[in-house]
Amino acid sequence: MEEKALKTSVYLNDTIYGDSAEIPIDTSFTLPDYCPDISKIFKCRAVPRISSKGINGKDITIDGCVSITLLYCDKEGNLSSCEYQYPFGKNIEVSKDCTGADLCCKIRTEYINCRAVTGRKVDIHGAAGINIKVFKRVCSDIISDYNDNNVELLRGTAPATIPMGYAEKYIVIEDEIRIGQGRPPVKNILRYDLNPCVKETKIIKDKTVVKGELNVSLLYCPEGGGSPQCVKADFPFSQIVDITGISEECMCDTKAEVAFADIKPRMSVSGENKSLSLTAKVLITCEAYCGNDIAIVLDAFSRKYKANIEKNKVSFENIISNVGEVYHCKKTVELEQDITSVLDIQCSLQSFVTKFEDCNMVVSGTLLAGMIVCGEDGAFVYCEKPVDFEYKYPVNCENGVPHCEPQLEILSCGYTILSPDSVEIQAELGINAAVYERRDMSLIKELTLDDTKTSERKSDAALTIYFTAENERVWDIARNYNASIEEIMSINDLDADTLPEGRMILVPMT
Repeated sequence: MEEKALKTSVYLNDTIYGDSAEIPIDTSFTLPDYCPDISKIFKCRAVPRISSKGINGKDITIDGCVSITLLYCDKEGNLSSCEYQYPFGKNIEVSKDCTGADLCCKIRTEYINCRAVTGRKVDIHGAAGINIKVFKRVCSDIISDYNDNNVELLRGTAPATIPMGYAEKYIVIEDEIRIGQGRPPVKNILRYDLNPCVKETKIIKDKTVVKGELNVSLLYCPEGGGSPQCVKADFPFSQIVDITGISEECMCDTKAEVAFADIKPRMSVSGENKSLSLTAKVLITCEAYCGNDIAIVLDAFSRKYKANIEKNKVSFENIISNVGEVYHCKKTVELEQDITSVLDIQCSLQSFVTKFEDCNMVVSGTLLAGMIVCGEDGAFVYCEKPVDFEYKYPVNCENGVPHCEPQLEILSCGYTILSPDSVEIQAELGINAAVYERRDMSLIKELTLDDTKTSERKSDAALTIYFTAENERVWDIARNYNASIEEIMSINDLDADTLPEGRMILVPMT
């Protein structure tokens, strides 16, 4: 039998598994011999990072390390710090075979608490949360046309962004951080932050060229005493990521995150620590899409035979905006005591949510600014202040349901002392996001005609007079009477499918 249906292949990302898991952080450690005893703990900070992950059939493995930094004051009133690495591993068994699928994981600190048991021993209790998504590019065939003069088709197009592939690549950055001329040598590092930022993604055939930079900010205590010194440095990176099938017409959602970091003082020939060694492992993820208008059939009926129709629900996703902006936020905060100076300020992203309202993408959340300040008595004091922010970006969200998972990075954090007991905190927030629009459509997967059953006719007359309801479509009238859309449009001299209320039309019953 001649195949009358013309089919189109639609590629979609099918989520095989999606869930969250908790990583408990329960440990204790003793300070190394070179660290002084603890007098007062200022801050315990935990930064979890995923160093490797993989899928083997139904098993998902995730390995990484939580970098725990303890900022404290010793018995002489000096600032000091100690870093401890807490490795973790997570194995998850899922119900479906995930062979050939892609694995995406995001990790964050849920909470962290610490307690000094003695002057040299610390207990740590906390948890990190991992969001896990396993997805696979799958093909679904839908009918785009049907070769039969007696079959009426309700045609349409779906503006879709077809997933072309997902790829990840690790790059290692090893370099030297110079502290600058005239600065005192390094005694010990108090804290450091690394933020990778994607600056440009260029697509060529079967490849993406990703360019960006790794922003490094650190604070160290100098040899011989004195105020802590802040050092900032940028390290550019460029990497080629292979994604088979993509071309210059495609788009790419590119992100970067730190998978491992280590910064240590480096001793010079003279015996002084005038520079630091950097080792960082950065994960680059590229999700490629290609825009395409797909010819679809929304509905069908046969004027002659009974039609058997099988439909599938298909969720089309279309990238409507690529966001790459820097948002400036600031807030004036009141301090609990008068200060003479701010030695250091460090901002971390505490939480944020993304929502869509009034055709705007709204990203709102809270930064936590931690400051080391010097009181009027000359003693160091640590304080934390929340900085709320709200970023709006206009989007065209009239045709579907928008959604987005933005990547937020703190690019810089600064301050201005307004008075002895108030400080204005300023932060630059990098926002990188691909905004998607999802349209759920019921499309025809299979259409067959049963030639043993004829279509039911509502009238034996050659013509039927019909009065339309408000905004009634010619398609619905034709389907109701098993009539030809083309003949209805022609005999009534119509040029639009939607009709006003009370319009009299003739329906040919052929």
